[in-house]
Amino acid sequence: MVVRVIGIGQRAAGDDGVGPAVIDALRVEGAGEGIDLCEVNEPSALLPLLSGARRVILVDAALGGGGPGTIHVLAPESLAAQEITPISTHGISVGQALGLARVLAPDEVCPDIHIVAVSVERPAGLAYGLSAEALAAVPRATEAVRNLVAGVS
Repeated sequence: MVVRVIGIGQRAAGDDGVGPAVIDALRVEGAGEGIDLCEVNEPSALLPLLSGARRVILVDAALGGGGPGTIHVLAPESLAAQEITPISTHGISVGQALGLARVLAPDEVCPDIHIVAVSVERPAGLAYGLSAEALAAVPRATEAVRNLVAGVS
């Protein structure tokens, strides 16, 4: 089975596009054999992608938890206890999407899910491109993903 890496975010919403930017970096560098790179605009689109993989790694922008550009590697269960909040532009959060998937298909959802969150400032609206802090975080987030792919958590 593959390791699936999913970048979450809207490219037209400034730093909310950091998840897809990490996927772009992995594509350019070469993700490696057995790595499935995906991109979704919002968390509800995760549901069909959470099964059929031995490990799922979500990459998303988050609010809080340090200054902009701070990288966090989290287990889904820790989302509620953390002082960081994944950004949701469509009303359903990453935690809610994971919970829904586990209710709808408990035997199919990958049990090994990790989140690489990049702290950003709250998006102010339509903006293409990442801030300097988010852009500088992309290589560090990419390295965190590579460590998780290799089994180093």
